[in-house]
Order: sequence, then structure tokens, then C-alpha cells
Amino acid sequence: MPMLRNPRHERFAQALAKGLSGKAAYVEAGFRARDHAAEVEGSKLLRKPEVSARIAELQARQVRRLDVTVETICQELEAARAGAMAARQYSAATAASLGKAKLLGLITDKAEIETTVRRPMRDPGAVRQMSLQEWEERFKPKASAPQQGNDKPATKPEKAEPEDAVRIIDAIRQAKAARRVKSGST
Repeated sequence: MPMLRNPRHERFAQALAKGLSGKAAYVEAGFRARDHAAEVEGSKLLRKPEVSARIAELQARQVRRLDVTVETICQELEAARAGAMAARQYSAATAASLGKAKLLGLITDKAEIETTVRRPMRDPGAVRQMSLQEWEERFKPKASAPQQGNDKPATKPEKAEPEDAVRIIDAIRQAKAARRVKSGST
């Protein structure tokens, strides 16, 4: 059946075929309606034989368009592969075979993801653990410069405890405390 002569009726039929309600299709077709008039008039339009036939035709087209299954695609790919082989187009035949295999789940595309398992060390080449003395030499805050008129430093550095008694966490806490004292005096 060809398109309806009345363009509004055609738009109404297409909107109903898309899945809109009668009221929404009536308004989308360009008709004006107040209150419940759109529902009533849409229902009247739907009862017209030419409009209902057009809606059935449009819905049948959609069903045919959506009637695609794995089987139909496999049949199309097999026909394309056979035609390519007959025409000695081997790359096209291979592509059709690969498409069929992917569709059937025989081939899956895989992406290799590489991640970093660990964070880099502070010194990339250093594997051994630092002794307390080495750590203090490297990371312990320096004593502050003497204040005006005094030859003594503003803060006295804390005495280091014996090496075996101090753990690394305690040393870090001491260093943070010394930094706070240093920043508070300036």
C-alpha cells in the first residue's frame, strides 16, 4: 500500500507503528486537541480502514527488518563465501569465514592489558635495606641556622637512641617532630 494521501494521517500511522500511544501519535501528527480530544480523535482515526491498513503494513516492515537471527546471518555469510570462492576472491572468502566464526563464538577478540604490579622504589637500583645511620644521614632534618646574636642553634637536635632500639617508624616520627619544631620557630 502506498503512503496515505493525507500527510497527517500518514504521520499518525507512522507514529503508531513506532509504538506511540494513540493520543501521542495524534498530537505528533500535527493535530490540535484539548483535554481528552486527542484520545477520542486518535481512536476515530485508528478505526479508518486505510489508516489501520497502513499501520499494519508499517509494522510488518519492522518485523521483517528485525527478523535477523544468527542462522540467517550465517546463511548470508556462507553465500558470500561461496560467491567469493567462485570468483577467486580468496581474501573476501576468508573474511566471510572469519565473520562466521566470530558470530558463532569460535573466535573471540582479546585485548592484552599490562599493569604495574608494584610502585617503583625511591632508588630504583637499591635492593638492600638502609641502616638507621644511613637513613639519618640521608633524611634527618638539618639543624637550623643560629639566631641573631647567638652562636647556638635555635633548636637542639634530639639524641639518637641506640641503633637496635630505634625502629624506622620511630625515626620517621622523630624527624617529623623536628620539622614541626623547626617550622614553628621561624
